Amino acid sequence: MIFKRSMTALFSLLIAPNISSSLANEYSSSAVELLSAFSGKSALQYEAAFQFSKDTRIISIDIHAVGMENVTAQYSGQEGAYHEVNNILRIKTADGFEGVSGVDTYYQDGFSDAHMQELQKAVDDLITFSSFDPVEVSLMLKRSRPNLSHEARASIDIALWDLAARRSGLPLYELLGATRNSMESYASLPFYKSLPEYVAAVREYAKLGFTIFKFHVWGSIEEDLRLVELIQQTFANSPYSFMVDLESAYTFEEAIRLGKQMDEGLFFWFEAPIADGELEQYHQLKKRLSVAIIPAGYNIYSREFIRQGIEADAWDAGRFDSTVVGGISEALELLIIANAAKISIDIQSWGHTLAQVVNLHLMLANERTRYFEAPMPKNVFEFGMNNGNLLDNSRVVAPKWPGLGIIVDWDHLATADFHSKTTIDL
Repeated sequence: MIFKRSMTALFSLLIAPNISSSLANEYSSSAVELLSAFSGKSALQYEAAFQFSKDTRIISIDIHAVGMENVTAQYSGQEGAYHEVNNILRIKTADGFEGVSGVDTYYQDGFSDAHMQELQKAVDDLITFSSFDPVEVSLMLKRSRPNLSHEARASIDIALWDLAARRSGLPLYELLGATRNSMESYASLPFYKSLPEYVAAVREYAKLGFTIFKFHVWGSIEEDLRLVELIQQTFANSPYSFMVDLESAYTFEEAIRLGKQMDEGLFFWFEAPIADGELEQYHQLKKRLSVAIIPAGYNIYSREFIRQGIEADAWDAGRFDSTVVGGISEALELLIIANAAKISIDIQSWGHTLAQVVNLHLMLANERTRYFEAPMPKNVFEFGMNNGNLLDNSRVVAPKWPGLGIIVDWDHLATADFHSKTTIDL
Protein backbone atom coordinates (compact mmCIF):
# COMPACT_ATOMS: atom_id res chain seq x y z
CA MET A 1 0.00 0.00 0.00
CA ILE A 2 2.88 2.35 0.34
CA PHE A 3 6.57 2.62 -0.31
CA LYS A 4 8.95 2.89 -3.23
CA ARG A 5 6.32 2.08 -5.75
CA SER A 6 4.32 4.23 -8.07
CA MET A 7 0.57 4.41 -7.44
CA THR A 8 -2.32 4.14 -9.86
CA ALA A 9 -5.65 5.75 -10.35
CA LEU A 10 -8.78 4.36 -11.92
CA PHE A 11 -9.98 5.95 -15.14
CA SER A 12 -12.67 5.40 -17.72
CA LEU A 13 -12.33 4.22 -21.27
CA LEU A 14 -15.22 6.48 -22.18
CA ILE A 15 -15.16 10.21 -21.50
CA ALA A 16 -18.35 12.01 -20.53
CA PRO A 17 -19.72 14.42 -23.14
CA ASN A 18 -18.87 17.52 -21.12
CA ILE A 19 -15.17 16.60 -21.02
CA SER A 20 -13.46 17.43 -24.28
CA SER A 21 -11.42 14.85 -26.14
CA SER A 22 -8.37 17.08 -25.79
CA LEU A 23 -8.63 16.91 -22.01
CA ALA A 24 -8.98 13.15 -22.25
CA ASN A 25 -5.71 12.73 -24.08
CA GLU A 26 -3.55 15.71 -23.15
CA TYR A 27 -2.39 17.45 -20.03
CA SER A 28 -3.63 20.94 -19.24
CA SER A 29 -1.18 23.67 -20.19
CA SER A 30 -1.57 25.81 -17.06
CA ALA A 31 -2.74 25.56 -13.47
CA VAL A 32 -5.73 27.80 -14.16
CA GLU A 33 -6.79 25.62 -17.08
CA LEU A 34 -6.39 22.53 -14.92
CA LEU A 35 -8.40 24.03 -12.05
CA SER A 36 -11.19 24.98 -14.44
CA ALA A 37 -11.27 21.49 -15.96
CA PHE A 38 -11.34 19.84 -12.53
CA SER A 39 -13.94 22.04 -10.86
CA GLY A 40 -16.08 22.73 -13.93
CA LYS A 41 -15.93 26.46 -13.15
CA SER A 42 -13.71 29.28 -14.37
CA ALA A 43 -10.57 29.70 -12.27
CA LEU A 44 -9.35 32.93 -13.90
CA GLN A 45 -9.59 34.72 -10.55
CA TYR A 46 -6.59 32.69 -9.38
CA GLU A 47 -4.21 33.67 -12.19
CA ALA A 48 -2.29 36.12 -10.00
CA ALA A 49 -1.52 33.41 -7.45
CA PHE A 50 0.63 31.57 -9.99
CA GLN A 51 2.41 34.54 -11.56
CA PHE A 52 6.15 35.04 -11.39
CA SER A 53 7.95 38.40 -11.33
CA LYS A 54 11.11 40.00 -10.02
CA ASP A 55 9.16 40.96 -6.89
CA THR A 56 7.94 37.39 -6.30
CA ARG A 57 11.12 35.51 -7.21
CA ILE A 58 12.59 32.70 -5.11
CA ILE A 59 15.02 33.96 -2.49
CA SER A 60 15.84 30.71 -0.67
CA ILE A 61 15.14 26.97 -0.68
CA ASP A 62 15.50 24.50 2.20
CA ILE A 63 15.32 20.73 1.88
CA HIS A 64 15.14 18.49 4.97
CA ALA A 65 15.39 14.70 5.15
CA VAL A 66 13.98 13.53 8.48
CA GLY A 67 13.69 10.01 9.92
CA MET A 68 12.58 8.56 13.26
CA GLU A 69 13.28 5.06 14.53
CA ASN A 70 9.80 4.77 16.08
CA VAL A 71 8.05 4.90 12.70
CA THR A 72 7.12 1.31 11.85
CA ALA A 73 7.37 0.74 8.11
CA GLN A 74 6.48 -2.91 7.66
CA TYR A 75 3.22 -3.62 5.90
CA SER A 76 3.39 -7.31 5.01
CA GLY A 77 4.78 -10.53 6.35
CA GLN A 78 6.39 -10.98 2.92
CA GLU A 79 8.64 -7.91 3.34
CA GLY A 80 11.02 -6.58 5.93
CA ALA A 81 10.77 -3.23 7.65
CA TYR A 82 11.69 -0.07 5.78
CA HIS A 83 13.30 3.11 7.05
CA GLU A 84 10.84 5.90 6.27
CA VAL A 85 12.18 9.39 5.50
CA ASN A 86 10.06 12.54 5.49
CA ASN A 87 11.49 14.83 2.78
CA ILE A 88 10.38 18.41 3.36
CA LEU A 89 10.85 21.18 0.80
CA ARG A 90 10.41 24.88 1.64
CA ILE A 91 10.50 27.59 -1.02
CA LYS A 92 10.64 31.23 0.15
CA THR A 93 9.78 34.13 -2.16
CA ALA A 94 10.64 37.80 -2.20
CA ASP A 95 7.06 38.87 -1.45
CA GLY A 96 7.12 37.13 1.92
CA PHE A 97 5.32 33.88 1.04
CA GLU A 98 6.51 30.31 1.13
CA GLY A 99 5.51 26.97 -0.32
CA VAL A 100 6.02 23.69 1.55
CA SER A 101 5.71 20.01 0.68
CA GLY A 102 6.44 16.68 2.33
CA VAL A 103 7.06 13.43 0.47
CA ASP A 104 7.92 10.13 2.15
CA THR A 105 10.54 7.76 0.74
CA TYR A 106 11.48 4.27 1.94
CA TYR A 107 14.85 2.52 2.27
CA GLN A 108 15.83 -1.02 3.24
CA ASP A 109 19.38 -0.45 4.44
CA GLY A 110 18.95 2.54 6.75
CA PHE A 111 17.92 6.18 6.50
CA SER A 112 19.04 8.01 3.37
CA ASP A 113 19.08 11.52 1.94
CA ALA A 114 19.01 10.21 -1.65
CA HIS A 115 15.70 11.95 -2.39
CA MET A 116 17.06 15.21 -0.99
CA GLN A 117 20.10 14.97 -3.24
CA GLU A 118 17.96 14.33 -6.32
CA LEU A 119 15.58 17.13 -5.37
CA GLN A 120 18.45 19.58 -4.94
CA LYS A 121 19.42 19.12 -8.59
CA ALA A 122 15.82 19.62 -9.70
CA VAL A 123 15.35 22.85 -7.77
CA ASP A 124 18.47 24.18 -9.49
CA ASP A 125 16.36 24.00 -12.66
CA LEU A 126 13.32 25.46 -10.93
CA ILE A 127 15.30 28.57 -10.06
CA THR A 128 15.97 29.20 -13.75
CA PHE A 129 12.41 28.60 -15.00
CA SER A 130 10.92 31.99 -14.00
CA SER A 131 7.57 30.32 -13.37
CA PHE A 132 5.48 29.41 -10.33
CA ASP A 133 2.78 27.69 -12.35
CA PRO A 134 3.05 24.02 -11.21
CA VAL A 135 1.69 22.71 -14.51
CA GLU A 136 4.20 24.71 -16.55
CA VAL A 137 7.04 23.76 -14.20
CA SER A 138 6.11 20.08 -14.46
CA LEU A 139 6.27 20.26 -18.25
CA MET A 140 9.64 22.04 -18.14
CA LEU A 141 11.06 19.47 -15.70
CA LYS A 142 9.99 16.67 -18.01
CA ARG A 143 12.14 18.28 -20.71
CA SER A 144 15.11 19.27 -18.58
CA ARG A 145 15.20 16.14 -16.38
CA PRO A 146 13.31 13.32 -18.12
CA ASN A 147 14.59 10.76 -15.60
CA LEU A 148 13.52 12.71 -12.52
CA SER A 149 11.57 10.49 -10.13
CA HIS A 150 7.85 11.01 -9.65
CA GLU A 151 8.48 11.66 -5.96
CA ALA A 152 10.91 14.52 -6.72
CA ARG A 153 8.42 16.00 -9.19
CA ALA A 154 5.76 15.73 -6.50
CA SER A 155 7.92 17.61 -3.97
CA ILE A 156 8.20 20.61 -6.28
CA ASP A 157 4.65 20.48 -7.63
CA ILE A 158 3.02 20.31 -4.19
CA ALA A 159 5.16 23.17 -2.85
CA LEU A 160 4.09 25.38 -5.78
CA TRP A 161 0.39 24.60 -5.19
CA ASP A 162 0.87 25.36 -1.49
CA LEU A 163 2.50 28.67 -2.45
CA ALA A 164 -0.39 29.59 -4.77
CA ALA A 165 -3.02 28.76 -2.15
CA ARG A 166 -1.19 30.83 0.47
CA ARG A 167 -1.02 33.76 -1.92
CA SER A 168 -4.76 33.39 -2.47
CA GLY A 169 -5.36 33.32 1.28
CA LEU A 170 -7.22 30.00 0.94
CA PRO A 171 -6.82 26.47 2.25
CA LEU A 172 -5.73 24.36 -0.70
CA TYR A 173 -8.96 22.34 -0.87
CA GLU A 174 -10.92 25.59 -1.33
CA LEU A 175 -8.61 26.67 -4.16
CA LEU A 176 -9.24 23.27 -5.76
CA GLY A 177 -13.01 23.66 -5.43
CA ALA A 178 -14.12 22.33 -2.04
CA THR A 179 -17.02 19.90 -1.81
CA ARG A 180 -16.76 19.45 2.01
CA ASN A 181 -14.43 20.26 4.90
CA SER A 182 -14.28 16.89 6.67
CA MET A 183 -14.69 13.20 5.86
CA GLU A 184 -14.77 9.75 7.43
CA SER A 185 -11.45 8.11 8.19
CA TYR A 186 -10.23 4.61 9.01
CA ALA A 187 -7.34 3.35 11.11
CA SER A 188 -4.71 1.81 8.83
CA LEU A 189 -2.73 -0.61 10.98
CA PRO A 190 0.85 -1.75 10.43
CA PHE A 191 1.82 -5.40 10.16
CA TYR A 192 1.76 -7.33 13.44
CA LYS A 193 3.42 -10.69 14.09
CA SER A 194 0.64 -12.38 16.08
CA LEU A 195 -3.13 -12.67 15.98
CA PRO A 196 -3.69 -11.24 19.49
CA GLU A 197 -1.87 -8.06 18.46
CA TYR A 198 -4.43 -7.39 15.74
CA VAL A 199 -7.34 -7.76 18.16
CA ALA A 200 -5.58 -5.54 20.69
CA ALA A 201 -4.91 -2.89 18.03
CA VAL A 202 -8.58 -2.74 17.03
CA ARG A 203 -9.57 -2.23 20.65
CA GLU A 204 -6.84 0.36 21.21
CA TYR A 205 -7.63 2.50 18.18
CA ALA A 206 -11.38 2.18 18.66
CA LYS A 207 -10.79 4.37 21.72
CA LEU A 208 -9.88 7.18 19.28
CA GLY A 209 -13.32 6.87 17.71
CA PHE A 210 -12.50 4.65 14.73
CA THR A 211 -15.07 2.11 13.55
CA ILE A 212 -13.26 1.04 10.35
CA PHE A 213 -9.89 -0.71 10.39
CA LYS A 214 -7.50 -1.87 7.68
CA PHE A 215 -5.19 -4.82 8.24
CA HIS A 216 -1.80 -5.36 6.61
CA VAL A 217 -1.34 -9.09 6.83
CA TRP A 218 1.11 -11.96 6.36
CA GLY A 219 0.46 -12.64 2.68
CA SER A 220 0.16 -16.32 3.62
CA ILE A 221 -3.28 -17.83 3.02
CA GLU A 222 -3.52 -19.99 6.15
CA GLU A 223 -2.38 -17.26 8.53
CA ASP A 224 -4.55 -14.63 6.85
CA LEU A 225 -7.59 -16.92 6.99
CA ARG A 226 -7.06 -17.39 10.71
CA LEU A 227 -6.96 -13.63 11.18
CA VAL A 228 -10.16 -13.01 9.21
CA GLU A 229 -11.99 -15.77 11.07
CA LEU A 230 -10.76 -14.48 14.45
CA ILE A 231 -11.90 -10.94 13.68
CA GLN A 232 -15.30 -12.21 12.53
CA GLN A 233 -15.71 -14.19 15.75
CA THR A 234 -14.36 -11.52 18.10
CA PHE A 235 -16.23 -8.53 16.70
CA ALA A 236 -19.37 -10.21 15.37
CA ASN A 237 -21.74 -7.98 17.35
CA SER A 238 -19.65 -4.80 17.17
CA PRO A 239 -20.23 -1.65 15.09
CA TYR A 240 -16.85 -2.20 13.40
CA SER A 241 -16.01 -3.04 9.80
CA PHE A 242 -12.72 -4.09 8.26
CA MET A 243 -10.44 -4.04 5.22
CA VAL A 244 -7.53 -6.27 4.19
CA ASP A 245 -4.52 -5.09 2.18
CA LEU A 246 -2.53 -7.99 0.72
CA GLU A 247 0.23 -6.08 -1.06
CA SER A 248 -0.38 -8.17 -4.24
CA ALA A 249 0.91 -11.30 -2.51
CA TYR A 250 -1.68 -13.90 -3.59
CA THR A 251 -2.41 -16.17 -6.47
CA PHE A 252 -5.90 -15.98 -7.95
CA GLU A 253 -7.00 -19.18 -6.18
CA GLU A 254 -5.77 -17.89 -2.81
CA ALA A 255 -7.56 -14.58 -3.35
CA ILE A 256 -10.83 -16.39 -4.05
CA ARG A 257 -10.41 -18.49 -0.92
CA LEU A 258 -9.76 -15.55 1.42
CA GLY A 259 -12.34 -13.37 -0.34
CA LYS A 260 -15.09 -15.96 0.21
CA GLN A 261 -14.28 -15.96 3.91
CA MET A 262 -14.36 -12.16 3.96
CA ASP A 263 -17.79 -12.31 2.32
CA GLU A 264 -19.11 -14.01 5.47
CA GLY A 265 -19.35 -10.65 7.22
CA LEU A 266 -17.62 -7.54 8.66
CA PHE A 267 -15.11 -7.21 5.78
CA PHE A 268 -16.05 -4.91 2.92
CA TRP A 269 -12.75 -3.99 1.19
CA PHE A 270 -10.16 -6.32 -0.39
CA GLU A 271 -7.11 -4.33 -1.49
CA ALA A 272 -4.32 -5.61 -3.74
CA PRO A 273 -5.10 -9.32 -3.54
CA ILE A 274 -3.10 -10.06 -6.72
CA ALA A 275 -0.72 -8.19 -9.03
CA ASP A 276 -2.27 -5.11 -10.64
CA GLY A 277 -1.48 -6.28 -14.15
CA GLU A 278 -3.76 -9.32 -13.92
CA LEU A 279 -6.82 -7.51 -15.24
CA GLU A 280 -8.85 -10.55 -16.27
CA GLN A 281 -8.22 -12.18 -12.91
CA TYR A 282 -9.30 -8.96 -11.16
CA HIS A 283 -12.48 -9.04 -13.27
CA GLN A 284 -13.18 -12.61 -12.18
CA LEU A 285 -12.59 -11.71 -8.52
CA LYS A 286 -15.01 -8.80 -8.87
CA LYS A 287 -17.64 -11.11 -10.38
CA ARG A 288 -17.26 -13.91 -7.86
CA LEU A 289 -16.85 -11.98 -4.59
CA SER A 290 -19.18 -9.50 -2.90
CA VAL A 291 -16.34 -7.72 -1.08
CA ALA A 292 -15.14 -4.60 -2.94
CA ILE A 293 -12.02 -5.21 -5.05
CA ILE A 294 -9.41 -2.40 -5.00
CA PRO A 295 -6.02 -2.45 -6.80
CA ALA A 296 -2.70 -1.75 -5.13
CA GLY A 297 -1.84 0.67 -7.90
CA TYR A 298 1.86 0.97 -7.23
CA ASN A 299 3.58 0.22 -10.48
CA ILE A 300 1.09 1.03 -13.23
CA TYR A 301 -0.94 4.22 -13.39
CA SER A 302 -0.72 5.26 -17.04
CA ARG A 303 -3.93 6.35 -18.67
CA GLU A 304 -3.65 3.65 -21.27
CA PHE A 305 -3.39 0.85 -18.72
CA ILE A 306 -6.21 2.20 -16.59
CA ARG A 307 -8.49 2.44 -19.59
CA GLN A 308 -7.73 -1.22 -20.22
CA GLY A 309 -8.68 -1.90 -16.60
CA ILE A 310 -12.01 -0.14 -16.98
CA GLU A 311 -12.72 -1.91 -20.22
CA ALA A 312 -12.04 -5.19 -18.40
CA ASP A 313 -14.30 -4.13 -15.48
CA ALA A 314 -11.42 -5.02 -13.19
CA TRP A 315 -12.03 -2.97 -10.01
CA ASP A 316 -14.71 -1.46 -7.80
CA ALA A 317 -12.63 1.66 -7.15
CA GLY A 318 -9.24 3.13 -8.02
CA ARG A 319 -6.35 4.26 -5.88
CA PHE A 320 -3.30 6.52 -6.03
CA ASP A 321 -1.24 8.91 -3.91
CA SER A 322 -0.40 12.40 -5.15
CA THR A 323 3.06 12.28 -3.56
CA VAL A 324 3.92 9.24 -5.69
CA VAL A 325 2.27 10.01 -9.03
CA GLY A 326 4.07 13.34 -9.45
CA GLY A 327 2.07 15.79 -7.38
CA ILE A 328 -1.25 17.62 -7.32
CA SER A 329 -1.16 18.53 -11.01
CA GLU A 330 -0.99 14.90 -12.07
CA ALA A 331 -3.53 13.85 -9.44
CA LEU A 332 -6.06 16.39 -10.76
CA GLU A 333 -5.58 15.12 -14.31
CA LEU A 334 -6.30 11.59 -13.12
CA LEU A 335 -9.34 12.66 -11.12
CA ILE A 336 -10.82 14.52 -14.09
CA ILE A 337 -10.95 11.32 -16.10
CA ALA A 338 -12.13 9.19 -13.17
CA ASN A 339 -14.91 11.65 -12.34
CA ALA A 340 -16.06 11.73 -15.95
CA ALA A 341 -16.55 7.98 -15.65
CA LYS A 342 -18.23 8.35 -12.23
CA ILE A 343 -15.55 6.15 -10.68
CA SER A 344 -14.66 6.35 -7.01
CA ILE A 345 -10.98 7.05 -6.35
CA ASP A 346 -9.94 6.22 -2.79
CA ILE A 347 -6.79 8.29 -2.54
CA GLN A 348 -4.06 6.88 -0.34
CA SER A 349 -2.77 9.11 2.45
CA TRP A 350 -0.25 6.98 4.31
CA GLY A 351 2.80 8.92 5.45
CA HIS A 352 3.84 11.81 7.65
CA THR A 353 1.52 14.75 8.22
CA LEU A 354 2.50 16.76 5.14
CA ALA A 355 1.99 13.74 2.88
CA GLN A 356 -1.33 12.97 4.55
CA VAL A 357 -2.66 16.49 4.31
CA VAL A 358 -1.98 17.11 0.62
CA ASN A 359 -4.03 14.02 -0.20
CA LEU A 360 -6.71 15.16 2.25
CA HIS A 361 -7.06 18.45 0.37
CA LEU A 362 -7.56 16.50 -2.86
CA MET A 363 -10.18 14.29 -1.22
CA LEU A 364 -12.09 17.25 0.18
CA ALA A 365 -12.24 18.72 -3.33
CA ASN A 366 -13.34 15.41 -4.87
CA GLU A 367 -16.72 14.18 -3.65
CA ARG A 368 -16.32 10.63 -4.99
CA THR A 369 -13.46 9.84 -2.60
CA ARG A 370 -15.00 7.97 0.32
CA TYR A 371 -12.46 7.43 3.10
CA PHE A 372 -9.30 8.98 4.53
CA GLU A 373 -6.55 6.53 5.43
CA ALA A 374 -5.11 7.42 8.86
CA PRO A 375 -1.82 5.58 9.54
CA MET A 376 -1.31 4.19 13.02
CA PRO A 377 0.18 4.79 15.49
CA LYS A 378 -1.02 8.29 14.75
CA ASN A 379 1.37 10.42 16.82
CA VAL A 380 4.61 9.07 15.35
CA PHE A 381 3.76 10.49 11.92
CA GLU A 382 3.25 14.00 13.37
CA PHE A 383 6.90 14.59 14.31
CA GLY A 384 8.04 18.17 13.70
CA MET A 385 4.53 19.54 13.07
CA ASN A 386 2.83 21.98 15.44
CA ASN A 387 -0.67 21.05 14.27
CA GLY A 388 -0.18 17.55 12.92
CA ASN A 389 -3.36 16.07 14.41
CA LEU A 390 -5.92 16.05 11.59
CA LEU A 391 -8.49 13.89 13.39
CA ASP A 392 -11.65 14.82 15.26
CA ASN A 393 -12.97 11.54 16.64
CA SER A 394 -13.27 9.27 13.58
CA ARG A 395 -13.42 12.14 11.08
CA VAL A 396 -10.54 14.02 9.53
CA VAL A 397 -10.94 17.77 9.31
CA ALA A 398 -9.35 20.31 6.97
CA PRO A 399 -6.73 22.60 8.49
CA LYS A 400 -7.94 26.20 8.74
CA TRP A 401 -4.74 27.92 7.63
CA PRO A 402 -4.02 28.86 3.98
CA GLY A 403 -2.28 26.39 1.69
CA LEU A 404 -1.68 22.94 3.13
CA GLY A 405 -2.40 24.50 6.50
CA ILE A 406 0.33 22.72 8.45
CA ILE A 407 2.73 24.66 10.67
CA VAL A 408 6.20 23.10 10.68
CA ASP A 409 8.45 23.41 13.72
CA TRP A 410 11.61 23.90 11.68
CA ASP A 411 13.98 23.90 14.66
CA HIS A 412 12.52 20.67 16.04
CA LEU A 413 13.29 18.78 12.82
CA ALA A 414 16.99 18.83 13.72
CA THR A 415 16.29 16.68 16.81
CA ALA A 416 15.21 13.69 14.70
CA ASP A 417 17.09 10.38 14.83
CA PHE A 418 18.14 11.12 11.25
CA HIS A 419 18.30 14.64 9.88
CA SER A 420 20.02 16.05 6.82
CA LYS A 421 19.50 19.54 5.42
CA THR A 422 20.57 21.61 2.47
CA THR A 423 19.93 25.33 1.95
CA ILE A 424 20.12 27.40 -1.23
CA ASP A 425 20.19 31.17 -0.75
CA LEU A 426 19.81 33.42 -3.80
